[in-house]
Amino acid sequence: MQWLPAIFALLAGAAGWYYLFYSKAAHALRSVEGERVNNQRMRLRRINGLMMLLLATAFFAGFRTVDEKRSPEMFMLVWLAVLMLLAVVVILAMVDMRLTMKLRERQNKDQR
Repeated sequence: MQWLPAIFALLAGAAGWYYLFYSKAAHALRSVEGERVNNQRMRLRRINGLMMLLLATAFFAGFRTVDEKRSPEMFMLVWLAVLMLLAVVVILAMVDMRLTMKLRERQNKDQR
């Protein structure tokens, strides 16, 4: 079961890499939302991708490189970093969801 954390770190890193470099979903919304909001959404998703890459690295380090018996301070710092990065990723995702909800509300108002 020691390979499971490494696979999770790899999947999180791949998702972050995709969001950072290849995700074009926000570009498709350029025609329906304002340019300022769209640029904010694209910037938000790129930052989230970077945070996911850092999260994957910290997660891998927490399971594979830092030993809690040899250096308990470093172990705590790495896992604190994992928790903080996870919180940042969740907050950024919630901000993106709020932007999407505002867009949906605006479209529903325009249809009426």
